[in-house]
Amino acid sequence: MTSTVGYPYVHHPCWSDQRGLVWERIHLPVATRCNVKCRFCDQSRGSACHSSRPGYAERTMGADEAAEVVRREITRRPCLRIVAVSGPGDPLANNETFDLLEALKDLKPWVEFCLSTNGVLLRDRADILRDLGVTALSVSISTVTPSTASRIYEWADLDGRRVRGIDMGTEIVRRQIEGIVSARRAGIHVKANTILIPSLNGTEISHLAHELHSCGAEIQNIVPLIPSGDFRDMKMISDRDIGEARGTASTWMRQFVHCAQCRSDVVGIPGCDCLL
Repeated sequence: MTSTVGYPYVHHPCWSDQRGLVWERIHLPVATRCNVKCRFCDQSRGSACHSSRPGYAERTMGADEAAEVVRREITRRPCLRIVAVSGPGDPLANNETFDLLEALKDLKPWVEFCLSTNGVLLRDRADILRDLGVTALSVSISTVTPSTASRIYEWADLDGRRVRGIDMGTEIVRRQIEGIVSARRAGIHVKANTILIPSLNGTEISHLAHELHSCGAEIQNIVPLIPSGDFRDMKMISDRDIGEARGTASTWMRQFVHCAQCRSDVVGIPGCDCLL
C-alpha cells in the first residue's frame, strides 16, 4: 500500500506542489441542495468536462449509485485514492453526502475522503466528518468583511430562515470562521478557496489571509471570478491580477497555484480528467 505520510501536501492534487506524486481523485455529484446563493452562480449544469465554470455536474447521483461508481472506478484506476464531494450544491447541506461516506467507510485507509463546502454548517458537522474519515476540507471563503459578504451572496438559509443583507453577511462570516476552527480542532486539514473579485474583495486579500491563518487554515487557493449569474457582466481577471493577489496573501498563507476549477462529476487528475 502506498504510504499516506505527508497527505494531503504530498499526494492530494488540490494541495500538493509536487505534481508527479499526486493521486487521482473522484468528484461525486450527490449534493443537490445549496444553503447559500452566491451571486456569481447561475445554478445551471453543463456537459463539457472543462466548462468555463466550476461546480457543474451533468447530472446528480444518489448515495448508493455514487458508492457503486467509486467501487467500479477503483478497480479501473490504481492511482485513484481520493473520494470527494464538491457539489453541485453544498455537501454539508445534503444527507446524501453523509450516507455516501458511511457506505464507503470500509475503503479506509486505502482511500482518503475530502469535501468542498461554503463552511456555513461546518462548525456543527466537523466531529461527524472526522468520525466518518474525512481528512481534508476546502472551505470557500472570499471575505471576512460582512458588508462585502452581503454583496457576494444573495441569500442564505440559516436555521430555517432565509436571511439577506448585512445580517446574512455577518452570520456567514462568523460561521465560516468558527467552522474552520472546529475542523482544525477535529484534526481535519483545511484549505481556503478564495474567489478574487477585484471590485469587491480586491483590497481585502491581505486581511483575509491574515484571518485565515489566525483561525487555522493551512493553505489558500485564490482563483479568478468567472463572470456568470449576477456578475456575468464583470470583466475577466488577468493572470497578473491573480499573481499579485497571491503575492500579497503569501505573507500570511501558503498559496496553491495549480487549481483547475474542477467540475463536480469528474475522475482523474485535475486538468486531465474525464466525466463520470
